[in-house]
Amino acid sequence: MSALTHVTDFTPHNDQKTDSPALHIQRSVVTFHDLKAALEDAVQRGQPSPVDWVHRTVDFRILAHVLGNLDHRVEAFGTLLPDEWEEIAPEICERIPGNPRNNHMRLVFTFKRAIGLFRPDLDPWSALQVLADTEMSKSSGSLGRVRCRAKQDGLKPIQITSAWIKQQLVGVEPQNEAEVRGIFLFLVRLSKQPQVQASGFLRSDLTLPTTMRQQRCSVDLPDWLQAIYTSSDRQTQNALDRLWRTVLYHDQSAHTPADFLALINADQLSHDAAQSLEPIKLSTWRIYIQRARKALLPVSEGPTFILTGSSVSEAQNPQLLKGQ
Repeated sequence: MSALTHVTDFTPHNDQKTDSPALHIQRSVVTFHDLKAALEDAVQRGQPSPVDWVHRTVDFRILAHVLGNLDHRVEAFGTLLPDEWEEIAPEICERIPGNPRNNHMRLVFTFKRAIGLFRPDLDPWSALQVLADTEMSKSSGSLGRVRCRAKQDGLKPIQITSAWIKQQLVGVEPQNEAEVRGIFLFLVRLSKQPQVQASGFLRSDLTLPTTMRQQRCSVDLPDWLQAIYTSSDRQTQNALDRLWRTVLYHDQSAHTPADFLALINADQLSHDAAQSLEPIKLSTWRIYIQRARKALLPVSEGPTFILTGSSVSEAQNPQLLKGQ
């Protein structure tokens, strides 16, 4: 991946000298003439800007025709050519050639990216989008969804915190959790990219909160079930844990492996019962039932077991486990 032109430090810091490259770019790109010159200069130096585009020359001519000239300050772009077609002044709409609506969207998209890169002080979100498209192109569309949420709270990228991310996940339906977490996982991963860290657009300490499942209070298994759990493989442990939480959720009880198995055989732990606690696929639930049966059956018939630390050992008296 080639380094981004002019992307070393987008945001001025208190200790920056007045002749720093980042400040020079922000100071020199004031009008659309300056923006055009900056893009052309990058090409002449053999380092085309990542926001350059094939029809740049034509689009600058169109912009000059639409706005009257290129003397307008770049910070006025959003007022002169708003994102929404209905908000554009009628006299400007009439000057947009070809398919006006399509050309409007194209001009807004291309020029906002260019302004964002050269003047991130004006539009840090567009500047960050350029970095996202460069660093993580396959999933960079997720930034737009983060941007919509953040703008509702009036936040710039650098103002996003882990606490804010956590708040965005509050109240999300369980079936939508993975999708919504994916949006913010992208943001966290983006914040770790070298060019993004160099830009100062995002905090470097962004993290995701634990999942809903992880946030639930851990359920203490009864001793007899804990012994089976400890001696089982991970998949069986997941099954036993999920089934036991379903038992507790429906105020049922089981004091021995035989009791637990009886609930399963009586269809008291059906898929519908599991769904009321937490969404789970029917196929997954069936596998959990099978694994739980396989783990419970050997200790539910004949000699049972007593607890010796975390191990399971045989005992001749099944009454030992009653009441545990």
